[in-house]
Amino acid sequence: MAALTKNDPTIRLSRDNMKAYLCLPNPELEGYSQSDVARVLKNSGVSYGIKEDIVQKMIDHQIYNEEVLIAEGVRPEDGVDGYYEYKFDMNFSKKPKVKPDGSVDYWSIKMVEMVTEGQVIAVYHKAIQGKDGMDTKGKPVMAKRGRDLVPLRGKGFERSEDGNTYTSLMDGKIDMSGERIVILPVYEINGNVDLSIGNIDFRGDVIIHGSICSGVMVKATGTVTVDGIVEGASIEAGKDIVLRSGVMGASRASITSRGNISAKFFEYTRVHANGTIQADVFLNCQVSCGESIILDGKKASIIGGEVGAIQSIEVNTLGSDGEVKTAVRIGNSPSVMRRIGVLKNKIQVEKANLAKIEEGLKLLQDMKNDPRRTDLLRVKIRDTALLAGDTAELEKLEDQIERARGGRVRVYGDVYPGVKVEIDELRVVMKEKQRHLEFVKEHNKIHMCALEA
Repeated sequence: MAALTKNDPTIRLSRDNMKAYLCLPNPELEGYSQSDVARVLKNSGVSYGIKEDIVQKMIDHQIYNEEVLIAEGVRPEDGVDGYYEYKFDMNFSKKPKVKPDGSVDYWSIKMVEMVTEGQVIAVYHKAIQGKDGMDTKGKPVMAKRGRDLVPLRGKGFERSEDGNTYTSLMDGKIDMSGERIVILPVYEINGNVDLSIGNIDFRGDVIIHGSICSGVMVKATGTVTVDGIVEGASIEAGKDIVLRSGVMGASRASITSRGNISAKFFEYTRVHANGTIQADVFLNCQVSCGESIILDGKKASIIGGEVGAIQSIEVNTLGSDGEVKTAVRIGNSPSVMRRIGVLKNKIQVEKANLAKIEEGLKLLQDMKNDPRRTDLLRVKIRDTALLAGDTAELEKLEDQIERARGGRVRVYGDVYPGVKVEIDELRVVMKEKQRHLEFVKEHNKIHMCALEA
C-alpha cells in the first residue's frame, strides 16, 4: 500500500474523552487497513473501549467522509448515600383546621405520635458504593462515593445486630430532633378523671380520653390533651395544652401552660399561656398570654372578663348586646415598666458591690485563712447569683417590651358598648356599637381604624 499523506484517517474526541469518532476520507490510492486506523488511534491517545468490529466494518464497506463512533469509555456509577426510612409520622399539624362552614375543628389537632413496644421505628439503608469508570484514553474516571450515616442516638429503642433496624422498647410518645429520637412513656386514661382516680402529677405527656371533673388537678412536664369537658379543675403543663371540647370552669378552673393552649371554649376560667392561645369563645374569663390570642371560628367571641396578650388579639365579636363589661389588653402594663426601672437600679448597685468585693479580695489574696476573706467569698457567691437572676429577668422583660411593639386588636365583627380596650398604659371605652375595627397605638393614643369587611 502506498504511504498515505493527505488522506490519513482522523479521530475526534468528545470533550470528556468518553467517546472517539473515526472518519475515513476518500482514499487517493487504495483503501485502508486496521493498521492505518491503529496508528491514528495511538497518535490520538485512544486505547480503551475500541470497537474493532465497527472499525473493520468501516474498512470493508468503505464508509468514507462520515464520522462513526468507534470507541467509548465506561462512565462512572455514582454511589448512593445511606439514609433512614422512618416508620412514624412527625409532620402533623399542631393547629386546628378551619372547616368550610367557618367553624374550627379542634379534633384535628395532633400533639403526640404514639408507638408501641416492638414497633419498628426506623430502617437504615446502607450506602451503595459507586463504580469507577474509564475514558477512551485509559484514564480512570472516579465515581462519587456513597457515605454512611452515623447510628441514631436517643433512648427508648434498640438497634438490631446488623445495625439496620431500630425497634421501640415501650409503648409511648416518640419525638425526633435532628438525628436524636426519644421515646417516653405517656400517661393515657381511657375514661374520666374524677376524685376516684385523684390528682395526676406526671413527668411526660398526659392524654385523657374522657372529661376532667371538678376538684381534680392534672400536672405534666409535657403536653396535656383532653377529649372531654374540663370542669372546675386545674391543669398545668410544661408544654402545650389541647382541650378538644372546652372548659366549663364555674370560676374554679385554672389552665396554665408554658407553651400554647387550644380549646373549643372557656367559661368562667383562669387561663395563662406563655405562648399562643387559640379558642372559639371566652365567657367571663381571666386570660393572660405571652404571645397572641386568636379566636377565629365563625362564632369567635370574647364576652365579659379580662383578656390580655403581649402581641395581639384577633376576634370576631367583642362584648355583647347586654353591654357586659369586657376588657381586652395588649402590650405591657405600667407595672412592667416600673419593674424594669427597679431591676436596672438593682443591677447597677449589685455590680458596684461586686466590684468592691473584688477589691477586698485582692487585698486579702495572700491571707487564705483570714475569716474576712471567707466572708467576702460567701457574699460574692450570693451577689453573683442575685445579679444573674436579676439580669435574666430584665432581659426577659425587655424582650417582652420589644415583642409588644406594633401590637393590635382586630375585631372582624361587632364591638359592643361597654368594651374597654387597653394598649400599654392607654385605654378607650366603646360608647356605641361598631363593626370591623382595628385598635392600634399611634403617638400615645389608641386609634380605631376600619377593617375591610
